[in-house]
This record gives sequence, structure tokens and C-alpha cells, in this order.
Amino acid sequence: MTNDWMSSIESVPLNWLLEDNNPPVRYFTMRNLLDYTKNDSELIQAKEQLESYKPIQKIFENQHSAGYWESSDTPYLPKYKASYWQLMLLGMFGLGKDNPRVELAFNHIRMFQHDEGGFSEYMEKGARRDYDYLRNRSLKRRKDYPSFAKWAPEKIREMQLSCLTGNMSLALIRLGYSEHFVVKKALQWLVKIQNEDGGWLCPYWGAHKNDTHGCFMGTITPLDALSEVPETLRNNKMRDAIKQGAEFLLMHHLYKSDHHDFDIIDKRWLKLCFPQFFYDILRGLDVITKLDYAIDHRIDDALRVLLSKQNDSGQWSMECSYAGRIHGTIEHKDKSSKWITLSALRVIKRIVQQRGALFVGEIQL
Repeated sequence: MTNDWMSSIESVPLNWLLEDNNPPVRYFTMRNLLDYTKNDSELIQAKEQLESYKPIQKIFENQHSAGYWESSDTPYLPKYKASYWQLMLLGMFGLGKDNPRVELAFNHIRMFQHDEGGFSEYMEKGARRDYDYLRNRSLKRRKDYPSFAKWAPEKIREMQLSCLTGNMSLALIRLGYSEHFVVKKALQWLVKIQNEDGGWLCPYWGAHKNDTHGCFMGTITPLDALSEVPETLRNNKMRDAIKQGAEFLLMHHLYKSDHHDFDIIDKRWLKLCFPQFFYDILRGLDVITKLDYAIDHRIDDALRVLLSKQNDSGQWSMECSYAGRIHGTIEHKDKSSKWITLSALRVIKRIVQQRGALFVGEIQL
């Protein structure tokens, strides 16, 4: 095991990350930061402890026997508590398809994959609620409204979202389904709908129908999913999509406008969040470095922001939280975060390994 990268920063809180109170962080620290081999007995033992993590237990406590959470008809809503979000979390926490409850959940959500390949917010039963509301509102205004049979297929197609499909593909890959046709079909759809500028939009969603510029939220999740497709399973179309998507992020320096003197696009992206459902600079750095683009100097501004947030103990804090909106509590806002510290250190390790130093051509202070 080589830990030379650790000398690039003043403090690496390994003992803290290896504490028993967060089994997934302990496992990923051993695997990703300390390079334990997969057949190492300590790593195997650490993986066996994953399900003792309280947030995982809380997720499974709320799972229905049929495999879903909250509603069987709407895997997207309520947001952060419905089925899609739980599989995203379980993938982040290191679980796999060998867990029968994961397999149950997978068999449920696959029913919401559109024939084209994207994951939709709902199918016919879930669409009925939206339809009834919109139809009643229209009738009150004395306006005609199409029949459900005519309305539903187009609405379900419209609700195939690139951000959702990227996150679900990523979750399923992490859970061990990378070779399953459900994942292959989703990735094929994502590659097909990539925007001309290299980013992604939700191609049928009304809010995006007149847009031409890629959406950061829609871009980061397909790229994240593609970053975790084993190289042996990537085809040339995937490789081209990765190249174009990475350039989309890099041309924006991960968080700046390329048309307005590189002003910050959204200051919320500077806040470090976990779980990583959406976009922030840490997720941008994570994906770009996983794709081996750490050598590109256009990540440097985002890297400096990340490094500026490390405290004297070598830790990073949770700057935005989903507490109260998810099943259970993972960590607390404005407190040191093992999850964010782990992610930041993985980024730093990759950068040093790919560049040879954190910043090439600069004196390190």
C-alpha cells in the first residue's frame, strides 16, 4: 500500500475515518484510501459490518414487503423517501444485489423504466393522480382536456429525466447490476440523448423543451454512472459521451459560466452535501477525477475551494443536509462529516496520483 499522496496535505484523519461507528466509511477508507485488496480478511470483515450502519437499518425498517418504500405507484415521490432514493442511498453505502431486500427493490423499480430506456417518475397508476388534478383544474376553467388514454403515454415519456436515470444507473451499477440489461438500456438511452454541447438536458420535459445549453444537474449523474461502468463494458459511444461530458464540465471550470467572465453559476454548488443526489463542486471533482481528467488545470479553482474548507483536524464539514427529509439521520449540518471527508480525500488522492502533485507548476506552501 502506498500512501505518498497523504503528504500533499497537512492532515489526513485516518483514525477518525476508521472508527467503528460508520461501517461504510470505514470500509471505503480501507478500500479506496488505503488500497486494501478485495480478498484482504480485514476488508472482508469490514464489508460484513455494513448492514450494522443505522441509516441502512432505518431504510430497511421502512421498506414494504413487496420491495418498495412509501408508495408502490410513485418511486420518485415523496422526494428522498420513495423507492428510487433508497436504492441511491444503498448504493452509496456499499450494499450489493446479494442482499435479498436490495433485489426486491430492484425488481420493483425496474417496472418504471420506460421502453426507451429512461427511468420515469411514474407509470399509469402514478400518472392518474397528476391527470385528475390537471383535468379538474382545466374543467373548472371550462377548457377541454384530453382523455387519460391519450394524455398518459406522452406524460410518462416526458417524465423520463436524465438526472434521475443517471442517478439510478449509478445506484444499480454500485449495487452490482452493471451487466444487467436494465442498466445497459438506461445507459444506451443516456448516451443517445446527450446534448450537442456535451451536457445533458431532460429531453422531453416541458421545462427544458426550448433549452439548448446543458444542465449541470442533468449532466453530472449520467457522467457519474458512466464513470463507474467497468472499462471492459464501455463501448465507443460511451467513451465519446464521457469525453464530451467531461469537456462540458471542464469548460465551465466545474462551477463557472463560460459566457460571463467565468462568474459563479450557482453559489449553492460551493456547499458540500451528502448524500450526493445533485450537483456540487465536490461531486464534480469526484467524477472528473474518476474519469482520469485530474491533469486538466481547469479543475484548479474548484480544488482550491475544496481545500479551503478543510479544518485544522483535517476534516470537512457537512454544509447542507437532508436531515428530516430522509429515513433516519446520516450526519448533521455544520458538523464534521466523515462522508464528505472521505470523498474529498479520494479526490485529492486521485489528483496527486494523476498529476504527481496537487497543483502542477506551483510552489506548494
